[in-house]
Amino acid sequence: MNSRILGLCASLLVSVSSAAGAICSGGTLLADHAGKQIVLAQDTLFFATGSLELDHDGSPEAYGVWDQGVENICNGLGPLQPPACRGQTRGTCFVACKNAFATWSKAGADPKNLPNFMCSIGLGGGGCSTPQVRLQDPPRQDWFVSETAVRVSPPATFSGTGWTASQPAQLDAAQIPYFVIPGKFRAQPWDATPGDAGIVVDAKNNRVAAFVVGDTGGALNEASTALHSALRGGSPPPKGPRTSALGQAVESYLGGTSGDFRIAIFRHTSTRLPGTHTLALTREALPQWIETTAKARLSNIGGPMRVVACSK
Repeated sequence: MNSRILGLCASLLVSVSSAAGAICSGGTLLADHAGKQIVLAQDTLFFATGSLELDHDGSPEAYGVWDQGVENICNGLGPLQPPACRGQTRGTCFVACKNAFATWSKAGADPKNLPNFMCSIGLGGGGCSTPQVRLQDPPRQDWFVSETAVRVSPPATFSGTGWTASQPAQLDAAQIPYFVIPGKFRAQPWDATPGDAGIVVDAKNNRVAAFVVGDTGGALNEASTALHSALRGGSPPPKGPRTSALGQAVESYLGGTSGDFRIAIFRHTSTRLPGTHTLALTREALPQWIETTAKARLSNIGGPMRVVACSK
């Protein structure tokens, strides 16, 4: 994970336990969302979650055409058959999903033929839509492009087209600490925006980590691999063996973690270019922006104790 982000986490590490009983002065209680109480104060959204799920989207190693990625392919694609399992991957439908993907993969792994076997539940779309998938450029042509809702601007050396659809344009979950918000959380009264900065406080060990809102979906409890690492003091989440859809042994992340996480999203900090999902920042500039923006806004609202006081 980027050393700047780890440095920010260290600089913000303070005792926040004394704030547990404090009152969130000046806050407005908004409508609950995803079962969580939301408070708005100082143009900041506060809420708590008892768990953080792991999101590895945006990583070039997320999804492979042989299901060799750190994400199980059935987290991104669902089967079309049998009808009862259309777009479903739980229980007995998980086997149907793996079988459908293995059939496609062994038939040549041609992205044009994928809609004949599977629909999208996260990779190349969602809601069991026709999967709009792409493969990465050589030498990584055996890996899908794994997209995030937010993209970075191209480097000055880039010339050509198709940047936003390329893997380098996405937020690499292993490198960029990002948080995931549901699409409806962008609407009033919450009004969060992809690209906003934010802070997570682990109320159990007082660790603090900064993030950018980098993807959409989920239930206000998903964070990138890098954000999980920051909350673990720089240690990545553990991996474990699994069997791919093609019967091969591969390693994947084991999942999220439980705890007492207090979250603040600093509204209206996004640098998205007008009418796009692209930040006015390159991949190299984004970590510094996360650091300076989150640190400044956290200081303005009163520090980590304010985050704890306004979330529960």
